[in-house]
Amino acid sequence: MLGVAPPAALAFNLPGRRTPAADATPLAVGRSSQQEVAPPLAVQQLQEALDGRRPRLEILSPADGALLPAGPWTLKLQVEDWPLVDAGPLGLGPHVVVQLDGDPPLPLTDTSTSMRPLEPGSHRLTVYAARPWGEAVKGPGAQRQIRLHRVAANPLSQPAPGSPQLIAVSPRGTAAGTPLLLDWLLLEAPLQNLRSGDASWRLRVSLNGDSFLVDQQTPLWLEGWRSGSNAIQLDLLDGLGEPLNPPFNSLVTEVTLEPGADAPRWQGGRLQPAELAVLLGEAPPPAAPEPEPEPETKTETMPEPAPEPETALDSAPDMETEALMGAGAAPTTGLGNEVQAEGENPAESETATADRPNPSVPSTMAEQAEPPLDGSVEP
Repeated sequence: MLGVAPPAALAFNLPGRRTPAADATPLAVGRSSQQEVAPPLAVQQLQEALDGRRPRLEILSPADGALLPAGPWTLKLQVEDWPLVDAGPLGLGPHVVVQLDGDPPLPLTDTSTSMRPLEPGSHRLTVYAARPWGEAVKGPGAQRQIRLHRVAANPLSQPAPGSPQLIAVSPRGTAAGTPLLLDWLLLEAPLQNLRSGDASWRLRVSLNGDSFLVDQQTPLWLEGWRSGSNAIQLDLLDGLGEPLNPPFNSLVTEVTLEPGADAPRWQGGRLQPAELAVLLGEAPPPAAPEPEPEPETKTETMPEPAPEPETALDSAPDMETEALMGAGAAPTTGLGNEVQAEGENPAESETATADRPNPSVPSTMAEQAEPPLDGSVEP
């Protein structure tokens, strides 16, 4: 629970933070189960290498206040003094992030991209330079915001131009391990701490129900996250603890911790010089390993079946035909009609046919034949 009290009464240090000087403005007050720790070694290396950069962004197209037609549209940027690096297997190097309304952040390593169609009404498009681990660069010129409309403008749905705006940066989505970066971006924020203890704004951070206050735009690396879903709520307050420019500056996000998943390279140990050069865009990324060819599957060819031997029944008609042909008899058709043999005289054939009795008609002459005159019986 947070009560209203002077900053000195609530001041305490997140576990792991160095004790500030007595006259320094307290950075965090409240209660949290998270513990602040040092950034990973790879992050420290990259941070040191990028400290001399002063990124400057411009949105070339579309123009601020543009009325866009239906369908996808193209965003074109101009980026100076900030490399845009896709390091392949090592992940992203320095890049830019595009945030359209409350959509998930869109990391880019190019200065042109196609954007989703807009719903009717007004929209906020924010672009900022980001370090390889997703931290927003807070320097002047490193972020830009424009308003876009479709069908018609609806100014009451957006914060007034020039008013403070809070944008959640990290963490969100899924994470494979800890520590996790807690980062946010303030646009048009009032000047802070012109005098000691004179805070114009404060950020209330609630992590899984525990809350604390911060009054500087300093990202925090925190341990103590639980496996699975983690709830994060950010509320921008004024110097008296009241909501500042509500309801636009009260945000809820979620990060899911999945231990055992593949962690980004910057979350591991110290970078090798070759890896550091690739992540900074000073060397080409390593080639992706080629997939191993699949083993060829041998197809067994089945042997053709041997022809079956002819049976006696199958060869019987052929043998009968050969016997008849050898005897000089002409083959007949199944209808009983005689077929003329090759080379036979037609006249002789007709005579022989006439003299030969028809087997289908019984012969009366044979039945009426007289017995021999000598009385003998013919066998």
